[in-house]
Amino acid sequence: PAESGTGGGRQAAGGQMGRLAVVTGANKGIGYHAAQQLIAAGMRVVIACRNLELGQRAARELGAELEVLDIGSGESIENFAQTMTSKYGYLDVLVNNAAIAFKGSDPTPFNMQTEPTLNVNFFGTVTLTDRLLPLLRASASAGRQPRLVFVASMAGRLQQLRPELQAQFASPTLTRPQLIGLVQKFISDVKAGRHQQEGWSNSNYGMSKLAVIAYCRLVAREEGNSMRVNCCCPGYCRTDMSSNSGPRAPEIGARNPVMLALLPEDGPTGAFMRDEQVAPW
Repeated sequence: PAESGTGGGRQAAGGQMGRLAVVTGANKGIGYHAAQQLIAAGMRVVIACRNLELGQRAARELGAELEVLDIGSGESIENFAQTMTSKYGYLDVLVNNAAIAFKGSDPTPFNMQTEPTLNVNFFGTVTLTDRLLPLLRASASAGRQPRLVFVASMAGRLQQLRPELQAQFASPTLTRPQLIGLVQKFISDVKAGRHQQEGWSNSNYGMSKLAVIAYCRLVAREEGNSMRVNCCCPGYCRTDMSSNSGPRAPEIGARNPVMLALLPEDGPTGAFMRDEQVAPW
């Protein structure tokens, strides 16, 4: 199901088309405000949302287009990627914002939160990005200067790991199989009840975001100068994810991914941004 704001129709990349952005998880919070700010900057925006009803309401409010996407489902990701290719035909900006987090009050045991969190926040994000990279590469070939943005978190900081694990995740030669192997080892060590003695963090959400940052840096290396690929921490914002306890307004936090989506051609790539500037991972 889809709701179209400015009309569909496949168009070849290039020409006089407006820049097209996809923002995932954009029916509320950081994603909603990022979509709003990109529209204000003149972009055509597709919000990709799991909940059709909430997505339709947000699309109407924003003047965005809506496509249904559940990044926890491989089938949904494939359907979304096919829709982006057949209905839109091009893509200039991808903002990977959708994610989940178990609340501190959730009674689900830690070891039962691990796979759901990693499956959505890391594996789903990787699968979606890899499926949409051909469209972003086509944008690059047409001279449209694509941007790939990951909304990460300071919760993904490297220092939550033992030094030898830090070195592996931060390695400038880290490969996709190595990264996926590290994430799978974290999951298996949690299941075996030995993740802390193996040097892992005790935060599923933090590990999911750390792995996303590592993936962002890896893709930035792979794509080179053809596109700008960066990640950011929006800060601790008043959103549903924080149970509205964060001190920062979500529209302020959203400036971080928006800045990366609008980066000039001489902007950084493979960087981690916080408070609208490059920050240490």
